[in-house]
Amino acid sequence: MSIDVRGLRCFLAVVSAGSISRAAENMHLAQPALSLQIKHIEQELGVALFMRSHKGVVPTAAGLRFESHARDILKRLDVACEDVRDLVTDPSGRVAIGLPQSMAKILTVPLVREAIRRWPKVRLQVVELSTGYIPDHLLSGRIDIGLTFRADAGSGLLFEHVVDEDLVLLAPPGQFADARKPGAGLTKTVRLKDLHRFPMILPAGEHGLRTLIDGYLRAHQVELPVLAEVNAIPQLINLAAAGVGCTILSYASVCAELHDGLLSAARITHPGMSRPVYLCRSATMPPSIAVSAVLDLLMETVRALIADGQWPARVSRAGC
Repeated sequence: MSIDVRGLRCFLAVVSAGSISRAAENMHLAQPALSLQIKHIEQELGVALFMRSHKGVVPTAAGLRFESHARDILKRLDVACEDVRDLVTDPSGRVAIGLPQSMAKILTVPLVREAIRRWPKVRLQVVELSTGYIPDHLLSGRIDIGLTFRADAGSGLLFEHVVDEDLVLLAPPGQFADARKPGAGLTKTVRLKDLHRFPMILPAGEHGLRTLIDGYLRAHQVELPVLAEVNAIPQLINLAAAGVGCTILSYASVCAELHDGLLSAARITHPGMSRPVYLCRSATMPPSIAVSAVLDLLMETVRALIADGQWPARVSRAGC
């Protein structure tokens, strides 16, 4: 069906004027052009909308019914246009972001602080989730944006590779450097082939991070002495801090602990270990103005943290 907004406005002008000629004059249109608009709508609907006489035109029963719909449609369109104009400059509404624990630790404070400053009417929710749950939360509409460590093609979601974040070797305070100075632990480096010298506590084999670590080790024929397997990231951090064993996690997972001197860390080199981070959202639901604004702020925050050296990572080309 090809009835457009102009046609609806022409139809309502004729209803109001009771005459095609007067309606054409009011709309500053040639009468034949307006008559064609009315004829086109009648052909599309397959009904006569007006009864014509030498005195003018009056709506038929179908015309009266169509008038009600046309006024409602145009009113909704006007409200929608005004709403969008307001939202572009002053967005409002709920925006929920699903973040893995490590991402939440490094992104939440700067992201929430800046969102509140820029958009007081936006109700930002940061939901900390295991990455495996983020796709389901997106598909169900419980969150609007998510960050994950794996792209799941064909899931009804869009995935964009935005960052590659460094993995670091973690040990008790002072083992690698003076961990009481923010970032000081990252002045030390350990070659990947030398990781076998460190007794390890790592996630179990089915854990996504363990799968990634094992891939690097197999590629370079390195075997690690694994003392125990623990999947919970907070417990891995506690075990490394207590000197029970070293572990390998993302820098974002432990930025606060390094800053507070609870751990020390070393960069893994030759090659370095990193894991991809993907931005994901619904492939079918267009983002609201507020969601689009927060999504842009999220990427702006990521780039700023990396540029300032607060997050050892690299923005991918897709995330530039």
